[in-house]
Formats: sequence, C-alpha cells, structure tokens
Amino acid sequence: MANNKENGNTLVLITGCSGYIGSHCVKLLLKEGYRVRGTVRSLKNSAKVDPVKILDTDGRLELVEADLLEPSGWKKAVKGCQYVLHVASPFPLVADEGCIKTAIEGTLNVLKAVAEDGNIKKVVLTSSCAAVNEGQPQDKIFDETNWTNIEAKGVDNYTKSKTLAEREAWNFLESLPKEKRFALTVINPTLVFGPMLITEQSASISLIRRFMDFCQMPATPPLNMALVDVRDVARAHLEAMRRPETDGERILVASTPSIWFRDIARTLRKEFSSQGYKYFRTYF
Repeated sequence: MANNKENGNTLVLITGCSGYIGSHCVKLLLKEGYRVRGTVRSLKNSAKVDPVKILDTDGRLELVEADLLEPSGWKKAVKGCQYVLHVASPFPLVADEGCIKTAIEGTLNVLKAVAEDGNIKKVVLTSSCAAVNEGQPQDKIFDETNWTNIEAKGVDNYTKSKTLAEREAWNFLESLPKEKRFALTVINPTLVFGPMLITEQSASISLIRRFMDFCQMPATPPLNMALVDVRDVARAHLEAMRRPETDGERILVASTPSIWFRDIARTLRKEFSSQGYKYFRTYF
C-alpha cells in the first residue's frame, strides 16, 4: 500500500465535500497524504465552505464550484484527478420528487465527465442500504445482490432516488465502449451517525437533534435500523478507492446489528442526562 509521500502525487475529487460524509472523506484522505479537490455549490457560502477549509493544514485541499444539475462544471472538476469519490446527493428528512431528479442527473453528469476525461482510474459512488432492502419481505436476509423494489407500497422518494441513481450508474458504465470504461465501486451504508465536522445539518444529524429535543420527539416510534459510524463510511470509500478487488462491487457498510430507536434514546440518556437530556416515552 502506498505511503503518504506517494499518495501526495494522487489527486482525488470528492463531490459534496462540505456534506456530512464528504467532509469526513476529505479529512481522512488529507490525513493519508492525498491531494484533494472538493466540490461545493458556492464558494461564497462560508457556512458550508469554512468548516472544510479548516481541515486543510498544508495546502493540499482545493475547493471548486460544481452543481449536480449543471453538466458544464464537471469537465473542469475531474480534470487532472486520478480518482473520484462521488458522495454528493440530496438527503433531506422529507424528500420530494425533485430529490430523484437531482440524484439521477447529478450522478450521470459526474460519470459522463469521467468517461469523457478518460484518465480517471476509478469512481467510488455513495449509495445507500435504501437501494438494497426496501420494498421487500421483512424476514428476508439481504446482501449486495439484492435491489430495492421501488414499486412496492410505502417506498419513499429518497429510497427511489438512491436506487434509481445507482442503477443508472451501473447501466451507464455498461453502455460505454470498453476502451472508455473505468472501475466503479458502490458503497451502501446503513443509517450514518457519528461526530460532525460541519455546521450544516444533514438528515442524520437532524435525526439525532430530534432525539435530543423532547419537544420535537416526545416519544420514540417502534422503529429499528442498522447503524454505521461516519468515520467507518469514510474509511470504506478510501479502501474501495485503492483496492482493485472491490472493482465492480456493491458493498454494504454497517457496524452494528439493527437497533431499536428506544435503545438509541436510552444510550443518549445515559450519556447526556447530566446535561439536561430528557428521556422519551416509548410506544413499546
């Protein structure tokens, strides 16, 4: 495996670098010695840009503007890079149909720029377990060969956006002439929790804030989900990027079995009750 000095010759593009997962990818790659180019929608948005700039201690981070729905900016963004981590994608707590359009068109805009450039060794795409296990029987055991059934009742727009965007990515790669193809690995994390490097709220961050605010969530719903630490998700992107054995693979990333929301609340109570955290009523 390359050392930090060798990594310094490698430029990695991270889309959505000011997001929750993206900022952790920036931090990890800089720590590992890589040069990083990160995309943001506006360099003038100091609330999103400044927390990322702080991560750069020795001038190896470059920030550029690029919009998922504007194809014109991506040719310049990928130029000179050897790898692309396509992390950017909408993740609101409540998603409308626009979320689907942004996820699909944004993914294709990035991949088209990569194919046109012709010098990118590999793309690592951030998808979700939502593209794997929704709309299926509850007792089904899932692995990376499974796909969400977007036609099933109750499948929301966010789930559709992740599923359709990932399918379009694989289909696009398959449609390319062999001489134009590049390596692709998809990361499918479960619900991502962990420390923040940014001030803007993602859906994961907003969910924890609701747990911590008795007025917003006075009772825990009967839900359970598998969790994963955001730092592990960033590490999964890095390892997928530099391990050729992951080429062409989808990789589910989860660090715990499923956990009930009531148990998340109890964990938070144990940790933060001394600071005024209130325990929820539950529906159990």
